[in-house]
Amino acid sequence: MENSKTFTSKVLLFGEYTIINGSSGLAIPFEKYSGCWKKSDGPTSLQEFFSFLINYEGVDQKKVEQAQAENWVFHSDIPLGYGLGSSGALTAAAYAAFFLEQEHSHELLQQKLASIESFFHGKSSGLDPLASFLNKPIHISNNQVKVLDKLTLPSQLFLFDSQKGRVSKPLIQHYKLLLDADSDFREKVKAISLFNDRIINEIIAGEDISASFKELSRLQYDSFDKMIPAAIKELWREGLENESYYFKLSGAGGGGFFLVYGNEKDLNPEQLVHFS
Repeated sequence: MENSKTFTSKVLLFGEYTIINGSSGLAIPFEKYSGCWKKSDGPTSLQEFFSFLINYEGVDQKKVEQAQAENWVFHSDIPLGYGLGSSGALTAAAYAAFFLEQEHSHELLQQKLASIESFFHGKSSGLDPLASFLNKPIHISNNQVKVLDKLTLPSQLFLFDSQKGRVSKPLIQHYKLLLDADSDFREKVKAISLFNDRIINEIIAGEDISASFKELSRLQYDSFDKMIPAAIKELWREGLENESYYFKLSGAGGGGFFLVYGNEKDLNPEQLVHFS
């Protein structure tokens, strides 16, 4: 069918939570999972989303009405609740299918995609759908969007499947409440932001990230208790104590995938996912 282009999942390597406060972020398209538009024989679950889109400025209303009439669905194998940008890929697909003109500025494109994805999360940075739409690594720094043609990740960097889904909205709300009410937490977030920015620069420059990743892992372990499931917290603590591997959040945490750097031999191989 028309507009059957595939849109990939994404991994937010660095910038979870702190990107809300203006910290840098680094996201990559993750081609292991993807989705595309298909017609459905039964009713679509996206009627409410289509109703949201139809009055959106710049939208081809006839195209949205066609999608409603033909029961378009976003056919995807992107796991829900895993921090892989399932709603971001859907947002990117909607922008490609229904908008009459495409933004030429990456910053304006990010803002437009963020406003569309807000339908799902209440507030969005736009980074997930931007990485999916452009299908390239995205570096956000000082509110400037930099599209990277190539990014080489360290061989010791991989994903760990918590085998548990999560809902990001309450976790993000919890983070914002802590940020508003707890001055000690705000200081911890400042420190996390500094190491987050440092690691992004090290990865882009092809430098060793081990020392920075270890410190970021320790800071997140001490600061983001609600975002770390009990089973992951135990593994996280063991890695820090043994200095063999280091966990960090990937996206909102709470479940889904976590990012790990280091020696994988002490972890369940069935829960490991590599980038290449």
